[in-house]
Amino acid sequence: MPDKPVISLKGRALRFLSRRDYSRQELRKKLLSYAESEVQLDELLDDLQKNQWLSDKRYAESLVRRRTERFGSKKILEEMRQNGLSDDLLNEYREDLKAHDPQLAFELWHRKFENLPTDPKEKARQIRFLVSRGFSSDLALKIVSGRLNSNDFSSG
Repeated sequence: MPDKPVISLKGRALRFLSRRDYSRQELRKKLLSYAESEVQLDELLDDLQKNQWLSDKRYAESLVRRRTERFGSKKILEEMRQNGLSDDLLNEYREDLKAHDPQLAFELWHRKFENLPTDPKEKARQIRFLVSRGFSSDLALKIVSGRLNSNDFSSG
């Protein structure tokens, strides 16, 4: 049985990046075990950024696109922070994400539950669902209490 060809560090990095965008920190973690040294890895990452194959900004845009249908601003911003994105980049997206939270939270709640809760236990369950998806507890309480509904989002 022939040996598998040895893939260079750059080849491995490009293979990862061809599938989806990664943050610098995320790609660094994936490649660290394959690198001969951290210096070599950092030089490669610098080169990838210089050639625009690796971009934290592009990664942030991709993450926001993938997550906004299912998660609120808190969860998305926390994922961005965990993947090593700068505070400046987080601030760029913060206001826009928060502006869409009420409508998105209502739509997620409505798809899952449809009706307002009838007892405190069900109300708590619905609030927990929204909070676990990255929405504020205040927003979750407004929706579950019926103070925010589909009429609040009609475009006109």
